[in-house]
Amino acid sequence: MGVTKRLALVAAVCAVLTAVAGFAGGTDFAVAAFVLTIVAAAVLVVYDSVATPKTGCIEAGRVLEAKLSLNHTHTVEIYVRNTSDRMLTVEITDDVPEHFEHGKLPMRAEIPAHSEHVFEYTLKPLKRGEYVFPAVTVRYPGVIGLIRRKRKFATPDSRHRVYPNIRDLSDYDMAALSQNLLVSGIKQVRANAENGEFSTLRQYTEGDNYKMINWAATARTGELTVNTFAPERNQYIYAMIDSSRVMNGTYNNILMLDYAINASFLLADYCLKGGDNFGTQLFAADVKRFVSAAKGPGQFELIADVFYKAESGENAADYERAAAEFETVVKRRSLIFVFTQLFNTEEAVRFANAVKGHLSRHLVCAVTIKDPRLAEIAYGKASNGGTGENGSASGAEKEAPDVYMRSAALKYVRDRQKIAAVLKNAGIMSFDVEPDKLSLSTVAAYLNIKKRGIL
Repeated sequence: MGVTKRLALVAAVCAVLTAVAGFAGGTDFAVAAFVLTIVAAAVLVVYDSVATPKTGCIEAGRVLEAKLSLNHTHTVEIYVRNTSDRMLTVEITDDVPEHFEHGKLPMRAEIPAHSEHVFEYTLKPLKRGEYVFPAVTVRYPGVIGLIRRKRKFATPDSRHRVYPNIRDLSDYDMAALSQNLLVSGIKQVRANAENGEFSTLRQYTEGDNYKMINWAATARTGELTVNTFAPERNQYIYAMIDSSRVMNGTYNNILMLDYAINASFLLADYCLKGGDNFGTQLFAADVKRFVSAAKGPGQFELIADVFYKAESGENAADYERAAAEFETVVKRRSLIFVFTQLFNTEEAVRFANAVKGHLSRHLVCAVTIKDPRLAEIAYGKASNGGTGENGSASGAEKEAPDVYMRSAALKYVRDRQKIAAVLKNAGIMSFDVEPDKLSLSTVAAYLNIKKRGIL
């Protein structure tokens, strides 16, 4: 039980009355006034304590899904039931862990007798991992407002995991993704019939390969008929994710590592739904986790458990060691997407040598994440000048930082072009993409490789 502002006000009134009585009649009057006011206040507090329903009449709990998605807005429901015979003005708050943005707390509502009220607030996870929401706290004032009761409700299933964000893209099916690829300007490649699996027969249309004509079906129907092929299934796909210090950079308050994990998570979803096997390797100075490629819902859960625990470190990536360990475990030809950051040609050469030395039997695609802000500065689309005393930059003050920043940004752009050339010369597929387009571009690359039948 706690005190309220109203009780403090009553105490202040008692003090004033005691002081007035003392000035008017002396010490005896002051003592008498003090005793009377204290007794009256105590009676009121006792009445408020007796008349106000005990905390046992309150029931509360939280409704929140166990698996949360990074940077996705979730709705939390706090239900409070009043089983007493009085209306209560209830205030609730929730123990929200660090690394979460949440809606306004605490919240208040009047709950009639024998009724229930559901409070709602929004919650957005900003970091992957496992978090505990210890308790929901309920407070309500007494009948006449002199006391305040409080009770904490420890909630069952209070542990919640924050996974990579696949929810924002989960409504895409293959057709929807294909349409978005066209909108994004990503060229779609027609299936390579020689490397695909037979699917159906259809009538010949202009542009079809004559080699695909099914002469037996043509003779039977009297119309030119061709075989159609679907991309081969049951292939092996891996995501190798660099979790070293180069992935500690942020864009829109999200780690580059998280962008890579989000893309890998969506890629895993498409691979497994499409009938392929998916696995992953998490590495930095050494290999942190490895999951062999497999199929089925259980594989997706296993991949999710690896991804939600992944953390970036402060060490440099050892591409040689990661590739060598991969080579010893994976003997079957696989498509490997390597998510990393290469900041200079020396790093690119080191990466290319590791790939050529240990992963030559596999099809490797290097995926790097570029910072669009630097490209904007390099081409004069963003200003980074200083400001003077009046909030505006003088010519000399503004020109120097702008020239310096643009020079650095131009070097960044040229270095990335040189890195792309190094990878191309080494025979390694690669693409350098903005963070917000990484997931879509990765799945697009996977689908195009499947259609071309080059795996």
